Amino acid sequence: LDEPLGALDLKLRRQMQDELKAIQKRVGTAFVHVTHDQEEAMALADHCVVMNDGRIEDEGPPERVYARPKTRFSATFMGESTILAGKASDSRNGRVTVTTKLGPISLPGTSPAGAALALAIRPEHLVLGDAKGDVSLGTAKVSDVVFQGSFKRVLAASTQDPALQFIAKSPTSATIQAGDTIPVSCNACDIILLAD
Repeated sequence: LDEPLGALDLKLRRQMQDELKAIQKRVGTAFVHVTHDQEEAMALADHCVVMNDGRIEDEGPPERVYARPKTRFSATFMGESTILAGKASDSRNGRVTVTTKLGPISLPGTSPAGAALALAIRPEHLVLGDAKGDVSLGTAKVSDVVFQGSFKRVLAASTQDPALQFIAKSPTSATIQAGDTIPVSCNACDIILLAD
């Protein structure tokens, strides 16, 4: 199936996703479904394959490919992420300390000292405002807040490193507005550690 739902509007596309899954289960045969729509891929796939320039970058169950991508390309292709560059400064007892422009961050994992790393944080894992995750990412100035129905998509630039753009999902009840300067944090267990 090569982009079978590409020309449909969102509501019809979701209905057809359900129909395709029902047909596949009823017929009992494998489908190879090619799409550039990441949400569609995750909704339909039992096994997801992410390709880049004709190479397989990542593969596995869609939940794993999204939650723990193997490469930076896969992390940014399969949904949005805030990417923070750093270097491993210490690794022991199953934890690695990564030196970043926002300060040192300790998280589960291992890496040789001096290795270039990228930390990926999904929008739903960033904590904005007074609620605190166990890793402080400093403060950020909000540039845009977009209502998306079930959440607000917030874009904010780090005050310590203005080139770093945070992409976050906040509850619709959040009172965040463009121009606000807010604390940003997350939990170490939600940070995806990638070779840069």
